[in-house]
Amino acid sequence: MVSVMRDYRHGQHPQRPAATLKTPPKRKAAAPPKVRQPIPWRLYGRVLVGGVGLSALAWGCWLGWNWVREPQLMPISTLTTTGTSARIPLPMVNAALKPYVAQGFLWVNPKQVRHTLDTLPWVADAEVRRVWPDRLQIDIKPEVPVARWLGGAGQMVNAQGQVFSVPPSQVPGNLANLEGPADSGARLIAQMAKFNQILTPLGVKVLDLQEDQRGGWRCILSNKVRLLLGSENILPALTRWVAIVSQVKEYLVPGATMDLRYTNGFAVAMPTAATVSSQ
Repeated sequence: MVSVMRDYRHGQHPQRPAATLKTPPKRKAAAPPKVRQPIPWRLYGRVLVGGVGLSALAWGCWLGWNWVREPQLMPISTLTTTGTSARIPLPMVNAALKPYVAQGFLWVNPKQVRHTLDTLPWVADAEVRRVWPDRLQIDIKPEVPVARWLGGAGQMVNAQGQVFSVPPSQVPGNLANLEGPADSGARLIAQMAKFNQILTPLGVKVLDLQEDQRGGWRCILSNKVRLLLGSENILPALTRWVAIVSQVKEYLVPGATMDLRYTNGFAVAMPTAATVSSQ
């Protein structure tokens, strides 16, 4: 009590603890009443009708597709073939075409037909096209052999230097023989043509022509004379030999070998192994 009164004397009042106001709890808002949505029967009906319609359309397309694919719908009634010969007989061509004719006009694939025809002997190329409404046109280009290729039985070379194969019994016997590295057919054909042009004054031609792996050339002429040409200055050496060979006609006998790899002449080896130099 004394301390309280002392405070009053000095004009001070005792402090009381502040009163605490309690906030009343918030009430939860009442949930709105649930409203039942109507069932969209019209939407369901439209979806159902659309699904049935699409299914019917797909079924109709499938039936139509199978109907169109029938070969009997548009059959191939006519085959027109050109380029056949004794080497490419028509029955052989028709037998190769039989599976494709059965496919019908709409579904036959000309590229596949062409590929099949290209595998036949003596066929260089074939053009295949459909002619409306039921005809298949076949134009065959036959191979023209220029020489035999000694890389395998029945192999020959055409004018473009491409090697092709035929049955060995069908290889002509009057062709020159070529032998060389792989893919050298075009080079050998070109070289043989140059050789034959240079040899024209002698009335002979190349019978066998060979290029070895090191680029060396040798040939046998139609008079059975063998020439060794080497790998350098081949055409000048052959031209020089033709110009002076008339001076050594006694050596132009079957089996003689002439080495043209000299800059100022050539060497001759007779069948008896005798060697003569000519300047």
